[in-house]
Amino acid sequence: MLVLSILAVFLVISSASAQPRIMPEDVFTPLTKGFDLMREGKYEAAQAEFKTALSRDRYNPFALNNLAAIAAQQGKLKDALSYLTDASTYAKDYPQKYQQVCFTEGLCTGVKPVKEVGNESAIAKVIAENMAKLKAKMAATPEHPVSSTPPAMEKVPAEKKGK
Repeated sequence: MLVLSILAVFLVISSASAQPRIMPEDVFTPLTKGFDLMREGKYEAAQAEFKTALSRDRYNPFALNNLAAIAAQQGKLKDALSYLTDASTYAKDYPQKYQQVCFTEGLCTGVKPVKEVGNESAIAKVIAENMAKLKAKMAATPEHPVSSTPPAMEKVPAEKKGK
């Protein structure tokens, strides 16, 4: 009987720990502030807020996705892809729902989390879509060639010039 009681307690504890958790306030607040700043076009201030969220939750997909959206909007496509790659790593572990806003050309979507969780990750789908759009944009945008610097010319002594 004791074994069954212990097993029942273990099942209750493990099912409680598997429940989706609301994002901690010290992560949620800078994310929502950053989103509002991003929507106002204050990208540097928004980036600072998203980086604050990342300092508390290193792989937060909302912060990483939004940093990717800003980088893409600024033409920093490789940086954007790097952020999205990190975001996709743990996105499935974040069941928070979100609000969204799109940048021009529909390249990347910035997302604002809400204090409500779903049964599965909504942000994972957004990140996958953003990554696909970004890769297509990168494939269609050839990289600018890197200027070459010609080697220094050999100095010819004055007496040999013109002979």
